[in-house]
Amino acid sequence: MLAFLSGCLQGINSACLRRGVLDGSASQAMAITVPMGVPLALLAAWLSGQLYQLDELSRQAALFLAASGILQYSWARYWNYRAVAALGSVGAGPVQQLQMWIAVVLAVVLLDETLTPLKLVGMSLVFISPLIIAISIRRRNKLNAHLATLNSEPGATPEESFFKPKILMGYGAALIAAISYGASPVLIRSGLEGTNLGILGGLIAYSAATLVFGLFSSLAPGQLRHIRQTDRKAVPWYALAGLLVYLGQMLYFMALSLAPVTVVAPIHQFSLIARVCAGYVINRDHEVLTPTVIMGVLLSLVGTILLAADWKAQ
Repeated sequence: MLAFLSGCLQGINSACLRRGVLDGSASQAMAITVPMGVPLALLAAWLSGQLYQLDELSRQAALFLAASGILQYSWARYWNYRAVAALGSVGAGPVQQLQMWIAVVLAVVLLDETLTPLKLVGMSLVFISPLIIAISIRRRNKLNAHLATLNSEPGATPEESFFKPKILMGYGAALIAAISYGASPVLIRSGLEGTNLGILGGLIAYSAATLVFGLFSSLAPGQLRHIRQTDRKAVPWYALAGLLVYLGQMLYFMALSLAPVTVVAPIHQFSLIARVCAGYVINRDHEVLTPTVIMGVLLSLVGTILLAADWKAQ
């Protein structure tokens, strides 16, 4: 249930983020969403009493959690935001579903979790869905180009501007994000296994990520000036995305403190369906929502269900 709720919040977060990056950039989004997690996590840890249980985590566990935060919230989130800006939240979703495949494989290799034939079938379905999405995006781009050519002829009526996904940039960024997101659950599980300190783990992860992002922003030429130039229209969407992603990640950490990666990671991928529903409501004019895209999303969901259905084997 924790993984499912986390997936729902992550999907809505992606739609809010998509609206924000229409008027901003990935680094501007991170400047709001990453630091927001620290006071939220601190408050949650204090209210839950976990703030006073820091001594129950070993130094090695704390290092694993800090590393997961840097990998997931600084590095992976940046490329995730780039992917959403290039492909839209719906188009980027199935590519980033590969993170589940990566997480499961790493869990089997590094954490000795089990992998069954049913899980292999499910992962295969998740793997091919991005190819179907890519075909749909290419077809839409060709159609938009044709319409633009018609509109450029004398006497043609102006047509609405279409969202034109950048496939190469978007898929490259989504793949980097998927690999990074896929590796982080193994670090989280290694740090939290045998404990019930998911909220405290989130505080450690967000604090480490905020420190690294702050150092990068201070050292990178022109980065602070670029962040200060964030469009006011984007700020509310970034703030809402920051709140939703923190709540989703808190639930994700709690789920990983209770169950194996091969159980949590597949169920969490319900975020793909939530992403499509929220994208249709919030960003209908800025997403690729063709029947082929929906088919790819549903195919990915079927793969996810097959993976989750085999959880009792764990």
